[in-house]
Amino acid sequence: MRMSTSTIRNVLFSVVCMLVALAGFIFMVVQTDKQGKQLATQVETLAAQRAQEESFFRLQRIAEETKEERAELQSHFLLNDSDIIDFFTEVESLAPQAGVELGGSSLESIIDDTDSTQWVEVDLSFSGSQNRVKDFIKILEQLSYVSRLTSVNIQSQSPTQWQAAVTMRVRVLAYES
Repeated sequence: MRMSTSTIRNVLFSVVCMLVALAGFIFMVVQTDKQGKQLATQVETLAAQRAQEESFFRLQRIAEETKEERAELQSHFLLNDSDIIDFFTEVESLAPQAGVELGGSSLESIIDDTDSTQWVEVDLSFSGSQNRVKDFIKILEQLSYVSRLTSVNIQSQSPTQWQAAVTMRVRVLAYES
């Protein structure tokens, strides 16, 4: 059984067309896979970028919403030299109101060894009646600063006059970068 030359030519042409079609199909599958992987990478990148944007906007919103609270919190710390002056001014104005006479005072900047925080150590001396001296110590304990009394020494100078020497630390707010 012999095939005619036209039939052989048509079969060869059909095989060649089928091979070309198969090569085109394989090429399209490979390109589609490649483009799909590229698209998946772009989608992941876009999702990560959107997550960063959402995080940024959320943090920005939190910063705006907590502005007043942060300002309130910040007011309880010494931030700079003018705040130290404000602290002394407040103590000096409270002394006569409490009925005590403020004597000498000094200050020194220190670093706490236990937690490496910065403090201003303030030495104050004042005098008045026993009750007024004790009341002024309570006032110092309740100042609107982050502070702690580290030493209190009260002595009687006469039956009506008492002398107090107080050492206190006031926290300095320092941001680490």
